Amino acid sequence: MNNRPYSRSDRYGHELKKLLGEIISSELDTSKVGFSTVTAVKMTSDLRIAKVYISVLNAVEKGKKIESFFNSRAKFLRGQLGNYLTSKSIPELRFYYDDTEAEAEKIDRLISK
Repeated sequence: MNNRPYSRSDRYGHELKKLLGEIISSELDTSKVGFSTVTAVKMTSDLRIAKVYISVLNAVEKGKKIESFFNSRAKFLRGQLGNYLTSKSIPELRFYYDDTEAEAEKIDRLISK
């Protein structure tokens, strides 16, 4: 019986979030897009696909360009994850731009008017 408060996919996603954040900051040159952080990782229930949400401060590029920047480097990042994870397989990485912070700023400006 499962008495844990979080599912396995949630725990694995949280671990991937930490590792990807470290790898992106140390191994990847993100100067083309801006300062990047991993805001969330959502795993499929079979742990084969990871949806990685990226937030960028001082963005040089727009959302789709940021997604394509990270998706083009997904194989490299997946290989780097393989050095840290002991699981049977490393999930496929799919990157998505997380514009939640920009939307929140817009709403704050509208409210403050």
